[in-house]
Amino acid sequence: MYHKLAVMGLAIFGLALLCQPVFARDKADGLATVDICDKCHKDIHAKWADSMHSQSMTDPIFQTAYMQAYLASGGAAKKICLNCHAPTVLVTGDYDLKKESTKEGITCHFCHSVTDTHPDKGTRFDLKVSSTMRGPTGGGAKNDYHDSVASQLHRNSEFCAGCHEYTANGIKIMGTYSEWKDSPYAAKGITCQGCHMPAEPIPGAGGEKGKPRVLFNHSLAGGHSIMQLRKAINVSIKAINRGKDRITVDLEVENSGSGHYVPTGIPTRKLVLYCQVRTADNKISKKSISFEKIIFDHSGKELLLDSEIMLGNGTQIVKDNRIAPGEKRKEQMVFYNSPVGNITVTAWVDYLYQPQLVQPTEMRIEMNRTEQTSAP
Repeated sequence: MYHKLAVMGLAIFGLALLCQPVFARDKADGLATVDICDKCHKDIHAKWADSMHSQSMTDPIFQTAYMQAYLASGGAAKKICLNCHAPTVLVTGDYDLKKESTKEGITCHFCHSVTDTHPDKGTRFDLKVSSTMRGPTGGGAKNDYHDSVASQLHRNSEFCAGCHEYTANGIKIMGTYSEWKDSPYAAKGITCQGCHMPAEPIPGAGGEKGKPRVLFNHSLAGGHSIMQLRKAINVSIKAINRGKDRITVDLEVENSGSGHYVPTGIPTRKLVLYCQVRTADNKISKKSISFEKIIFDHSGKELLLDSEIMLGNGTQIVKDNRIAPGEKRKEQMVFYNSPVGNITVTAWVDYLYQPQLVQPTEMRIEMNRTEQTSAP
């Protein structure tokens, strides 16, 4: 009898364990790792896995800049950089990068635990980490794994402001959120999510009142997306005037598809407008104009490294001619030549970013050598 009761007790215990929410069984430090979310949200996880949010810690560009900033600041950079690139540290305190959730970058459970953002304060996020997920939909839905509640914050651009707005030493380093807030996009109610996480209907899935259910695209396409970049800027040739000793080209560059300045983000990114004149005998002349934010330090030196800029070494913005949302910028380029016959004028815009990368280097030193000839 005792044996049967013991077996029955173990069976009930095992069943109770299996029926616990996934978060109760598998989480560490209150945070579920992304492989847990993948069990039910495979489509979302697959797109997130291809995004820069999933690579915010492993991206070699970030790793190089972080190493430089960490060494230059005696380790203080970890609180500046990791609070956004590995924000689970705000819960775990794992600034030594030992936990799996830290290495995963900007994770599912972190984003769906945010209750408020404070971009201009030291504490950028209010968090409520639990087995209740907050998101743009939800509405109190429950299942065997977690509860869901609707969060208006997750529909608003303020959600993104926690990381995409950064001031250091009184200098606005990154102003993507405030650039949007002052733009026609904000006035029209077009949010960051509307461009970077568009809603996509789920085939064959119906929602409330017959409306199709949607998933929000977690690819988070931005400055690393060629398609997204090509939607942002339009360039056109407005006039070509041929004088006695010069050719004058009137150009227009329009920020036609971005709700913030172009470029935005870290100031080391720039746009370069090129104009090229090719003569009938294939002689080429080319000129360019850069649109960028340039920051100097206290000695008047331009800051060229992401690490220097993010540590707050800047004291003044000496140039900022980036293109605002909806702005049409008129530019003129003059070529001092007077070719005979037809000319071809070409204009284009490049997005230019020249980050430093740590590259593997082979170190080979011959330590000794011997040689011997053997006679037959």
